[in-house]
Amino acid sequence: MALKLARSYDPDVAYLGSLRVFLTALHPALLERDLWGFHTLRECFGIDAGSALYAPDGYGEARNAQILRDAQEIEPKSGRVERNTHGGRGRKGRPASIIRQRGQTLPDKLLGGIGFDFVDVPEPYKTELKAFFAWRLSRPQSRHYRWYTRAVQLIPFCADLASTHAPAVRHLIDFGHPIESGSGSGSTPLRNLFENWLAEREYSVRPTKSKWRRDATIHETAYGPVASAVANVLVFTLILLREKAKPVEARDLVLLEDVYPADDVPVTRSKAPYLSFFRIQLPWLRNVARRYVLNKIEHKELSPRTLPSYLASLGQIEACLYSLHSPPRPEHITQEFIEHTFLSWGNERGFTGQNWYTDPLNMIQWASAYLPEYRWRRLVFDKRNVRKVRSYHPRTHEYERNLEGAMVPEEVIEQIFLRFDSLTVVCKRLLIIARYTGMRSIDLHALAFDCLDPDADDADFMLLTFYQSKVKRWNTKPLHKNDAAHALVIQAIQEQQDDVRRAWGRKTQYLFPNRLGDAEVHLSPGHTRDVIAKWIIRQGIRDKDGSIYRFGWHDLRHFYGTELALAGYDIMMIQMELGHASADMSLIYVNQRLKLKKKAVLEKGGGKFISIKGEVDDKVAELALRKDATLAVDVPGGLCSLPGQIGEWCEHNGACFTCTYFRADIGQLPFFEKEMRTMAASLTRLRGEVEAFEQDGHRRMAEIGRKRMDRTQQGIANIKTIIRTIKAEGTYSGRTRKYQRAACGSPAAECDQAACGRGDPGHHAPER
Repeated sequence: MALKLARSYDPDVAYLGSLRVFLTALHPALLERDLWGFHTLRECFGIDAGSALYAPDGYGEARNAQILRDAQEIEPKSGRVERNTHGGRGRKGRPASIIRQRGQTLPDKLLGGIGFDFVDVPEPYKTELKAFFAWRLSRPQSRHYRWYTRAVQLIPFCADLASTHAPAVRHLIDFGHPIESGSGSGSTPLRNLFENWLAEREYSVRPTKSKWRRDATIHETAYGPVASAVANVLVFTLILLREKAKPVEARDLVLLEDVYPADDVPVTRSKAPYLSFFRIQLPWLRNVARRYVLNKIEHKELSPRTLPSYLASLGQIEACLYSLHSPPRPEHITQEFIEHTFLSWGNERGFTGQNWYTDPLNMIQWASAYLPEYRWRRLVFDKRNVRKVRSYHPRTHEYERNLEGAMVPEEVIEQIFLRFDSLTVVCKRLLIIARYTGMRSIDLHALAFDCLDPDADDADFMLLTFYQSKVKRWNTKPLHKNDAAHALVIQAIQEQQDDVRRAWGRKTQYLFPNRLGDAEVHLSPGHTRDVIAKWIIRQGIRDKDGSIYRFGWHDLRHFYGTELALAGYDIMMIQMELGHASADMSLIYVNQRLKLKKKAVLEKGGGKFISIKGEVDDKVAELALRKDATLAVDVPGGLCSLPGQIGEWCEHNGACFTCTYFRADIGQLPFFEKEMRTMAASLTRLRGEVEAFEQDGHRRMAEIGRKRMDRTQQGIANIKTIIRTIKAEGTYSGRTRKYQRAACGSPAAECDQAACGRGDPGHHAPER
C-alpha cells in the first residue's frame, strides 16, 4: 500500500496561514463567520438537531423532543440556505454570521443554547480557536454535549487571556505541550491558567477521582479538574494541525488515518489515534526512526495496534546512548555498540522479551543500507546474538511454560460460569463467545451485527463469520446446533441481536455497538476487560494458589487452543480454528498437549498414560514417554518429532515414513492398511498406463510412468515394513535420516557445519 499522503503545503507558509488553509478546506464560511450557530454547524459539518451535541442520551426523550421542536422553529421557511459572502461585521455592526436567503437576512441562531461566538476574541487566538473547534466538530465521535460544555469556556478565557498574555505569548501553541518533550503526559501552562480562570468565576475545579486496578487490587487516584483538561487538548490539537501541514515523511506527529486504511484505525473519544516520534529526542535518531517506521507501514509490516510498543522499543537505543555519551552522535552507532554494549545494557536492566533488542537492531541495519547521509558503513549483525537476550524466545520451552501460566485455569472458568448471574448481560455474552470460539479480543468486540447466518447446505449448522484483524482475512466457523457449546454461542449472538434492535430501533454495524458522540463504534476490549476484572475481584474468584485471578481476554484464547490440542486436533486444524498466520504458534499448543500427556504418565499413571477421561491408554504410552515426542507434530500416519520442523526445510515433506523422526503406533495401523490398498490400486493403474504408452510408441511417457511405478513400489515396501513392525513391536520409527537443514548461509546451517567439523556426536552430516 502506498502511503496515503495528507494535504501538505510549502514549509515556509506561516503557522496561521496553514490554519486558515485548513479552515477554508473544510468550508470557506468558517473563516468568514464569527458566530457558529445551528445553520453554520449544519452547513459546514452536517450536524443536525438529532446530534449528540444538542441532545445527549442521558437527558431523556423530553429534551430530545424539545430540541426537535426548536429546530423546526428556526429553520428557514423556504428556499436554500446560502452562506454570507461578506466577511467581518456589517455596516450596522451586524455579526458576520448571517444566513442569506432569497434577499432576506436571517440570524444564525443557537439551537438549545449551543453555538460558538468568536466575536470578542482577537487574532491570532481567534484563528487558532476556530481551527481547534473545526477539527473536533468535523469528527463525529468528538461531538457530544459534555465536551461542548467544557470546551466552549475556552472562548471567553482566550478573549481575557489575549489582553494579559498576548504580548508575551503571541500564539496559543507557544504555551507548549509535554508531548513535544517526549513525555506526552502532564499539564500545560495554558491549563494552569485556565484552571485559575475557572476558579475565579466559581466554576467547579474539584479534582477528578479515577478508579483503576493493578493485579488484584482496585486503587483510586485524584487527578486535575476535568473541566480544565480541555486546555491540554487545545494545545495538542494545534500541534497536530501544525504537523499535518507538513509532508507525511517530515511529521513528528502522524495521524494513523493518514497512513492506514480507515478500517484499520481504531476510533477514540478525545484524540484521533496518532503516532508520536517526539518520544525520540535526538533529531538524527528521530529522523531514522520516522523513515524506518513509515517504510514498514508502507510495506504492511506494522499494524496500528503494535505501533506504540514498537516505537518504545526503538527508543531504548536512545536511552543507552545517553547513558554513555553527551551528546550522542551518529558515529557512536557501531557494530561493537549494537552487538555488545547495547545488549549488555538491556540485559542488566532486566528487559523482558526480545523486541527491545531486535527492533533497534533491524532499524540500524536498515538505516545503514538506505540512509547514506549518516555515513554509516553497511552494518551486518549476527542474528545469533538474539540468543544472548536474557528472556524467553517463542520457540523455547520457557515460552511453553509461560503459555501454561497464561491460560485461564479450569477452576477459574468454573467459578466464572457459576456466578454468571451477577455479571452484566453483555459481558456474559462476550465471555461465552470467547470461551467457545477462541477469538482474539478485538475480533470478538468488532463482530458484525449480521455475523451469524444459517448454513444453506445443512440445516443443522449455523455459520459464524468474522474478520481476523491480525492476519487480515475473513474466517467462517461452522456451529452445530446440537452441540451444547455451539448452541450457547448461537443463543448469545441471537439474544444480543434482539437487544440491540430494541435499544437502537434498527440493525447496527456492530453486534456490540457503542455510541461515541455522533459515531457508532464497537465496545472497547479494554473497557470490558476492566469491567470483568473488577467483577472477579468483587466476587473473590481465585486460582488454585489462592490468588485473585487477573483476567485477560487473551487468556481465554490460550485456554481454547490448549483445549483443542488436548481433544486431539492436529496442528492444521488448530491453525485454522485460531487463525494463526503460520503454524509456528499452533505448534506450541501441540507441544503443550504432549507435555501434559508426559506429565500424566510420570505423575499419575505409574508408567501408563492416563487420558483426560481418567482411562488407561496403553497404545500411546511408549510414544508419549519418549523425550523427542514432547516436541512432536502431527503428520499423515503418525507424528514427526523433529523440533521446530515447521518453518524449516525438509526434503521429504509429506513423505515421512523412512525418516528417523517419524513415529507411529498401533493406532495408525488402519491408516497404513488403507494406504496399502490405495497404493496397490495405483500401481495396477500405472502398470496399465505404461503398457499403453509402449504400444503407442510414447517412449518418454512410458519412462516417466516406470519411474512413478518404482516410487510407488518403494512406498508399498515402506508401508509393509511399518505394518509388520507395528504388529510385532507396537510402535514404529524410521530407519534412515532424510531431514537436512537449509544450506543457505543461515546461522543454523553454519552451526551444523561447525558441529560436523568438530565431530560432535549430537549433530549429523546430511546424507548424500
